[in-house]
Amino acid sequence: MNYNILTYSIYLPIIFFITIKIGWLFYKHGEVFLLNIFQGNYSLANNINNILLIGYYLVNLGYAIITIAYWEQLESINQVINTLSTTLGRIIILLAVLHYNNVFVLTYLIKSKSLKQ
Repeated sequence: MNYNILTYSIYLPIIFFITIKIGWLFYKHGEVFLLNIFQGNYSLANNINNILLIGYYLVNLGYAIITIAYWEQLESINQVINTLSTTLGRIIILLAVLHYNNVFVLTYLIKSKSLKQ
C-alpha cells in the first residue's frame, strides 16, 4: 500500500476545508472591524476585506501544497498519523500567526488615527 497517496487524500481535503472555512469566517466577521477603522467607508472596507481574503487563501493554500513536496516516503500508519498531525499543526499555527499579525496591524492603524485627531 502506498501510504503517501493515502496521506495526500486525507490531508488535502482537511487543509482545504480548514483554510476556506477559517478564511470565510475572517472575511465575514472582519468587515465590521474594517468599517470601524475606515470610519464607515463601506467601499474601502469591502475592497480591503476582499484583498485580505485573497491574500490569505493564496498564502495558506500555497503553503499547504508546498509542504507535500517535503514529505518523505511513508512506510507505516504511524508515520501517516505523525506526518498529518505535524503538518496540519504547523499550518494551523501559521493561520493563527497571520490572523494576529493582521489584527495587530489594524489595531495600530486605529491607534495612529486616533492620535492624529
